[in-house]
Amino acid sequence: MYRNCRVSAQFSMSLDGFIARDDDSVGPLFDWYEAGDVETWMPGHPVPFHLSEADAAYWNSLPREGAFISGRRLFDITNGWGGHPPNESPTVVLTHREPPADWPPTRRDGEPVPFEFAGDLDTALERAAVLAAGGEIGVAGADVVQQCLRHGVVDELRVDLVPVLLGSGIPWFGAREGDLLFDEPVIVPGTRVTHLIYRVRR
Repeated sequence: MYRNCRVSAQFSMSLDGFIARDDDSVGPLFDWYEAGDVETWMPGHPVPFHLSEADAAYWNSLPREGAFISGRRLFDITNGWGGHPPNESPTVVLTHREPPADWPPTRRDGEPVPFEFAGDLDTALERAAVLAAGGEIGVAGADVVQQCLRHGVVDELRVDLVPVLLGSGIPWFGAREGDLLFDEPVIVPGTRVTHLIYRVRR
């Protein structure tokens, strides 16, 4: 637990460990978002997903972040989610660069953009813990997750394992020193995906 907040990371991942192709496209990794008939909304997302019943039940069982930490690469790829981060969670972007010149955008709902920028992981975690107010901190972006794993602050990994081999791309997990053990996984079969929840063994 980091400052009484659980830290988690979740990504769709190929069988060979990639979360995107070399050009940052996701290919079939997100196909499970449209593999069913259950209309499912993520706060801040402009259109619904269409999940299978099993995937929708899994999705709705997950806690929503009290705060979110994003890497700059992911922030740039999504154009800052148009000012609407996942689940509308207050978001800290980990970056050494200044925000884009056209930032912040004008949100559709006219609300303030819930983003901050931090130059190092410790500052990002401290701010996220304040923003989460005891809730969960979600971390996203391969480099950010790898940094958090090396710092020993991740409590739970959620792997949405997709039955595809990409061959190359952006790996979720990088090199690290020493072993990191997890408890036995929670396994939820879905449509075109298997959901795996791993809690870090303390």
